[in-house]
Amino acid sequence: MVEPGTPGSFVARIWLEGESGNNPTWRGHIRHVQGKEEGYFQNLSEMKAFLERISGIPLPLKDNSEADDQE
Repeated sequence: MVEPGTPGSFVARIWLEGESGNNPTWRGHIRHVQGKEEGYFQNLSEMKAFLERISGIPLPLKDNSEADDQE
C-alpha cells in the first residue's frame, strides 16, 4: 500500500485485440514501479480496482472536472 502523500509511479500499456470489424477488445497491463506489483485488465474498472488496492484509497467514479464545470 502507498502511504498518503507519497507519490507512486505506474506504467500502463493498453492495446486493442481482435479484428477491427469483429468487435475488438481493449486489454491492458499495469505495473506499480515501486512495489513491483502488476496486473492485466480488460476494462477500466479492473484498472481502477488495481489502483485502489495498491493505494488503499477508493478512487472517484466520476471525473472531477465534471463537478468543476458545474460550479
